[in-house]
Amino acid sequence: MNRWLDMLLAQYNYLLRDRNESYDQVRSPRLGNYCDFKSKGEACPLTCSVNKSHSIGYPWKKSQKNPRRNAYEAQSSSLPTLKKERPWYKTINSTVLQQTLRQLDVAFSKFFKGETEHPKPKRRSRFRSFKYAPGQVKLDGNQIYLPGIGWMRFHKSRPIPDGFTVKSVTVRRKARGWFVSLQIEDKSVPDPSVKTKGEIDASRVKGCDLGIKKLVSISNGEIISNPANDKKSKRQARRLRLRQRSASRKKKGSKNRKKSFSRVASLHDRITDKRRAYHWETAKTLTNEADALIFEDLNIKGMKSRCKPKPNENGGYERNGQSAKRGLNRAISNAAWGELVKKVEVVAAKSGIPVIKINPKHTSQRCPKCHHTSGSNRKKEKFVCTECGYHDDADVNGAVNIKMRGLKKLGIDPTQLPSVRGKVTPTELTAI
Repeated sequence: MNRWLDMLLAQYNYLLRDRNESYDQVRSPRLGNYCDFKSKGEACPLTCSVNKSHSIGYPWKKSQKNPRRNAYEAQSSSLPTLKKERPWYKTINSTVLQQTLRQLDVAFSKFFKGETEHPKPKRRSRFRSFKYAPGQVKLDGNQIYLPGIGWMRFHKSRPIPDGFTVKSVTVRRKARGWFVSLQIEDKSVPDPSVKTKGEIDASRVKGCDLGIKKLVSISNGEIISNPANDKKSKRQARRLRLRQRSASRKKKGSKNRKKSFSRVASLHDRITDKRRAYHWETAKTLTNEADALIFEDLNIKGMKSRCKPKPNENGGYERNGQSAKRGLNRAISNAAWGELVKKVEVVAAKSGIPVIKINPKHTSQRCPKCHHTSGSNRKKEKFVCTECGYHDDADVNGAVNIKMRGLKKLGIDPTQLPSVRGKVTPTELTAI
């Protein structure tokens, strides 16, 4: 399986370069269209081997309706030639090679839709899995048959429910060993329809404010804590720092250094698995007794970007706060807001609950009672309106504003809801 990953990585990057060259050729306005008689396709005059869509594979098929192959079909047609020129690729199952091409094709389709950045070459540390097509893998109790590899035993973490059939199978290498994930499907289960405006009860809509000390603050006053702040997680983070320090001091190229970094990677996997399990529990908690969920549309990548340098008159640079911001960036990464929202969307889709994202501007500075917006309304964890005196937890207040803004986006009048949380008395205001 390790050899398979090395060969699939080389093939992925090779085909990626071919598609990049073709894409650059089409994008350049200065290059004309010249006919290549061998492949009957258009080619660049400077690099005649590069076709407008692809250079690897035959671009034409026998169909009269759609005679031209797309990039995936053309590159897939080159696999028999690949196995003749490089016989060691015959050991890899043919569907595994095709699924790798599918992975590359999906990456480019997402790029053209504007969902992701331009595909980049994969590193060995980032290419750790291969995939089988449906109907290829067999199961027999705690044994699994992988075509091209054979039967092997595995730990069956959970049984497959009745009525479900195995679809695609992904084999993945991690620091603690090899894992297999099975995608199952039951066609008899109908897809839930998303709730419409008339089916949504405004009192059951939850506004969710993501944070660091509090992972999620809900508009009804509930707070979901961040497990990274408990004692066990802090001990685990300290253990990770010690292991990283110890591994970095080992001699480069030595076996001890390799063993030390494998221990670091194993601990990283445990932390990731713990965070992932907590996110699934949080997603179930948020979707419980909810008709709609409202989140902020955060630019997480922009929040973690480096501070701009501040040049001074002497030719040097002034302090820009980047060293202090490192801790904030690390905390945002440990919270993994983006992964949490994705899991919430998956769980909510099973119940037909819509997940709405709104503009986060001034949600933490706006008073939900008198609508006064000012930066002086919030002071750390407390919110006190300087106009009407309304007070609440700052994060819960932000969740209330998120809910109000989400209701407007859903087309529901937020004025029909009961009054906002909290009451103001002179003694309470003085204490704050």
